[in-house]
Amino acid sequence: MLKVTLPSGLETARQYILDVLLGEFLGLPFSTEIQDDRKSVQISADDRLLTITDCFFKQAANAWLQPDSLPKLPLAHWALADDLPTANLVSPSLPVLFGDGYLTSEEKRLNLGLDIFGSAFFMLSRYEEAVISERDSHDRFPATASLAYQADFMQRPIVNEYVEILWTCMKQLWPQLERKPREFRMQLTHDVDIPFQYLFHSPIFLLRYMAADILKRHSPSKAVKTWINWMKVKRFNDMTADPCYTFDAIMDISESHDLKSAFYFITDHSAGSIDGLYTMEHPEIRRLLRHIHARGHEIGLHPSYNTYRSPTQMAKEFEILKQACESEGIEQSVWGGRQHFLRWETPTTFRNWEAAGLDYDSTLSYADHVGFRCGTCYEYPVYDVIECQPLKLRERPLVAMECSVIDERYMGLGIGKEAFDEFQRLKTTCQQFKGDFTLLWHNYRFVDPTETEFYKTLL
Repeated sequence: MLKVTLPSGLETARQYILDVLLGEFLGLPFSTEIQDDRKSVQISADDRLLTITDCFFKQAANAWLQPDSLPKLPLAHWALADDLPTANLVSPSLPVLFGDGYLTSEEKRLNLGLDIFGSAFFMLSRYEEAVISERDSHDRFPATASLAYQADFMQRPIVNEYVEILWTCMKQLWPQLERKPREFRMQLTHDVDIPFQYLFHSPIFLLRYMAADILKRHSPSKAVKTWINWMKVKRFNDMTADPCYTFDAIMDISESHDLKSAFYFITDHSAGSIDGLYTMEHPEIRRLLRHIHARGHEIGLHPSYNTYRSPTQMAKEFEILKQACESEGIEQSVWGGRQHFLRWETPTTFRNWEAAGLDYDSTLSYADHVGFRCGTCYEYPVYDVIECQPLKLRERPLVAMECSVIDERYMGLGIGKEAFDEFQRLKTTCQQFKGDFTLLWHNYRFVDPTETEFYKTLL
C-alpha cells in the first residue's frame, strides 16, 4: 500500500484532496501520516519515493481565503515534452498554478515541482470564488473573473491533466500499480423553464404572439398555425400541439444513442415570473412527470432564482418535488439538479443542497463562457472552504450550456461551424480523459428545427 506523508496544517483539506485524487479518481489504496517538520508531500512504497512540492496549503495556512493565497499572474508554463512525454495532456505546455514546472530523478526517487494537490484543491473547491468579490448582474461569479479565463485554460480540465502527471510519475516508480477503470459518458440534462408555451398564458399572449408572426416573422400562415395549436391545447388538452412540448422528441433522441436525459423542474417561485409560470400541482405537469419516469429518464430539481443563498427555500422546493413524485408513484435512488440561471455562491449553495438532502448538483459552469469551471470532467465530492470540511454532496460539473455558446449575450457563436467546433472540442477533451461530457440543452430550444438538428449532430 502507498504511504502519503504530509506537512502539518490544514489537515482536513489535505486529506480531502488526497481522498479525491488518489482514492476517487485513481482508485488507489493509501495510508496517511502527518509530520510537523515536513516541507513537501511524500508518497512512498517499496523503498521508492515520490516527493511533491507543497505551496498552496503552506501559504494559505496563514492567509486562508485572503487574496495573498491566490496564484500570481502571469502563470508559469511547464513544457513537459522532455520530462514526461507519455503523460496524457491537452497540450505539452502546462499552466503551473502553484509550485514550479520541473521533474528530477535520483535512484528510486522522483522529485516533482508541481503542487498537484494544492492546485487541484484550489480548482475543485472553487476556492477563488470565496475570495474574489466580482459578480455579474445576476450575482454570479463570472468566467472573466476566474483564474482559468485570465490565464487562458478554460478549455482544459487542468485537474485531470495534473492527475495524469501524478499517475505517470507513480507508474515510473511502481509499474505494478493499476488505476480505476473509467468510461466516457454523455450526461444529457434539460432545465425545464418553460414546459408549455400556451397552457399557462392568457389570450392576450396569443394575440401578441400572432401579431409577432405577422409583423416580425412576416408569416400570416404561422399566425394561423399558432391559433390552431393554441385551440388544440386550450380546448382539447392536446399538449403535443404546444411548441414547447418537446419532451418526447428529446427522449427519442437520447434513446436513439442509448442515453438517458435528466429533466430538472422548478417547484416554487421565489422571485416571481422569472421562475416560470407552472406549478407542480397542475395535472399536465403531473402527467409529464409520470411520462418521463415511465420512459426511464430522470427527474430532478431546478431550484428557483433566490434559492442559492436560502437553505429554507431550497429545502422547501426539494420537498415539493419529492411529494409530487411520491404521489405519482415515482421513485429514484439518486436526486440532483441545477440552479436556475446558474446562480451560485461558494460554498453556501453547496451547503444548501446537502442540507436539503440532494445527492448531486450540476450547476458549476459559467453562463458567459463554456469550459471547465472546476478544472475537471469527473464527478467528485465537494468541500466547504469556510467550514473547512468535506461534504457528502457530489458535483457533476456542467461542461457546456447551449445558450452560452449560441446566444449573442454570451459567446455569440450562433448555429454553425464555429459553434459546433466549440462544443466538439469540449466533448473530445472529455473523451480523452474518459470523463463526463455534461450538456445542458433547454427543452424550449428544441422548438427551432435548426437547433434540434445541431443537437442531434453533436450527439
